[in-house]
Amino acid sequence: MVVSANPSRIPLLTVQLAVLIFNCFCSCSLTLPQNMNIPVLLPILPPCWADAEGWELRWFAAGVSSIPIHAAPGTTVSLPLPRGEEAAIMCCAVFGNKRSLPYGAPWPQWLSDDGLLRPDAAGGFAASLAAPFYRAGCSCCGIDLRRLALEAKTRLEDPWDVDPSMLTNIVAEGRFRVDYLVSTPVVKVTVTGLPCALASDSPWGSAIEPDSTGIADVCIAQDRVRRWFGGGYTLVLEASSSCACSWTLAGPGATSP
Repeated sequence: MVVSANPSRIPLLTVQLAVLIFNCFCSCSLTLPQNMNIPVLLPILPPCWADAEGWELRWFAAGVSSIPIHAAPGTTVSLPLPRGEEAAIMCCAVFGNKRSLPYGAPWPQWLSDDGLLRPDAAGGFAASLAAPFYRAGCSCCGIDLRRLALEAKTRLEDPWDVDPSMLTNIVAEGRFRVDYLVSTPVVKVTVTGLPCALASDSPWGSAIEPDSTGIADVCIAQDRVRRWFGGGYTLVLEASSSCACSWTLAGPGATSP
């Protein structure tokens, strides 16, 4: 289904509310747990991000987080992850001062038999849903993250058409069902002035290939903000269910929203 478009931001859910609802079944740690060094194998960049400079890696656990770590594809980085608690490892492709949506590896659910954590695209979606709980001090997020990742990539052409932050309260209240992972109507927007092909911020997303005059039709799910990168340019496109849209194109070195 394709409809016309226009911008309307959906406000982010407050972490405080999620914690208040969730504290009846989430055990929060009052002291930092003992950490253990876990090797994380950074993936090779997918073809859609072949022009990226590498990965930016971060992790979040109960009330703590790391500084950004830059690493090359295919290398292994050791992270001090909490023993007996969950954590969200996320790595974004680096395009100058812009970042893609994350690959990821929820800890300990993504731990392989060989002792490695291997971030992947579905793990990035699952880790993004869990991270707000950890940042708020919770030691677990109370959901089967492996099943979430599997259902998201099975049910949706692009899981990032569903904003994981919009599922926070649903998960916190124990109401989450896989039926919430449903595609929303798509908005078709004509964008002009594009200087080159642009890669989607999502590993599942489609690249934009403008014609010789710099024009391309771009599809985006309603109520989402998405980005595309290429040649130092960043396209930011926002669409809403109220049939409105807006977009901006920032050139090399510019700071885009």
